[in-house]
Amino acid sequence: MMKLFKQGNSQRIKSNICLVSVIVALILAGCSAPAPAPVAPQEPAVTSPKLGVNSLTLDLRFAEGDSKTVTKNITFMNEGEGVMVWAVRKSVPWMWMNEADGVLEKGYSKNLEIFIAPAGKEPGTYTDNITIEGAGARSSPQTVVVTMVITPAPPAPGSDAAAAAAKKPVPAPPWDYTEYYDTNYNFRLRYPKDYQKKQLMDSTFGAEASANSPQANSIRINIVSGLGVDYNAATLEWAKAIRMSGGGSSPKVISSDNATTLLDGVTPAFEFLYDAKSSTKQSSQVYIYGVKKGSRYIMFGGVAPSAIAPDRLQLWKEIAHTLEFVDNDLTGSASRS
Repeated sequence: MMKLFKQGNSQRIKSNICLVSVIVALILAGCSAPAPAPVAPQEPAVTSPKLGVNSLTLDLRFAEGDSKTVTKNITFMNEGEGVMVWAVRKSVPWMWMNEADGVLEKGYSKNLEIFIAPAGKEPGTYTDNITIEGAGARSSPQTVVVTMVITPAPPAPGSDAAAAAAKKPVPAPPWDYTEYYDTNYNFRLRYPKDYQKKQLMDSTFGAEASANSPQANSIRINIVSGLGVDYNAATLEWAKAIRMSGGGSSPKVISSDNATTLLDGVTPAFEFLYDAKSSTKQSSQVYIYGVKKGSRYIMFGGVAPSAIAPDRLQLWKEIAHTLEFVDNDLTGSASRS
C-alpha cells in the first residue's frame, strides 16, 4: 500500500511540474518584447566619376589670309569619385588635339591643347563641336562649341570700300553722364552721373551707384598686359579677380561674342557674360566688354548678384558701347547735365 501511495504521489508531482512549465512558457511568450522594426535600406554611396568642363565655348577671330596655327586650351576635371576614363572627338580637319583619351583620378584636371588652323579658309563663320566623354561618369558627355570667324581683308587705301569703312561717330548716351578719359591710350567711356568714382580692387577705375551697394551696382575699367594670352584668358582672369577674392569656383561662360566691334563699326571688340560663385556660394553675373590695343587689353566690367543682374545688364551694355578711341582734342566731350 505504501508503495502504491508513493507512486501515485510521484506521478502527481510530475504532472504539476509539466503544468507549471507550460504556464510559464505561455506567460513568457505573451510578455516577450515586440520584434524590432525592419531597418530601412541605406542609399548606396556615390562612387562614380563626374565630368566637369571649365567652358563650353571657344571663339576665335582671324583676318583673311592668316595662316598661323593657334593653340587654345580646354580644361576638364573629375569632380566625382574613383577614376574617370575620358575621350574627346571632333569632326573637322581645321582643328585637332594633341591627345584623344586618358584617365583622371578624383579631383584631378586635364588641360587639353586644341590646335586651330585658318589657312586657306574663305571669310565666314566656321563652327564645330568638341565632345568630351567620361566612361560611366555623371554629367557626361559634354560639348564644347568652337567658332572660328574669318573676316575679309581690309579694303585697299583710297578705295570706295575704305571710305565706307571710315569710323562712325559714337552717339551720346540717353542719360546724363560723367566721362572717364585715359590719356595713355586716348579712349573715353561715359557712365551715368549717379555713379560715384570709388577705388575698387583689381581695377584701373571703379564707380558705384550712390543708391545701391557696390556689390549690387558697380562698374569698372581695367587695362592689363596681354602677356602672350588671348582675350578669352584675359577676361576670365579678370572675372576671377572680381568675384573670387575670397575663394569660390571658377567663373563659367554664359555667353560670348568676339565678332563684334565698337560703335565706330571698325574697331574689333569682344563681349563676355560669366556666372560666378564666391566663397559664400552666392551666384553672381560678371559682364565684360573690351578691345585689344597693342599689347594691352582695355576692358569694361559690371557685376551683380544673379537675381538682379538681368536688370543691370542692359545699362552695362549701354555704358560699354560708349567706349571709343578719340583724338587728343576732346572739345565738347566733358561731362554734361
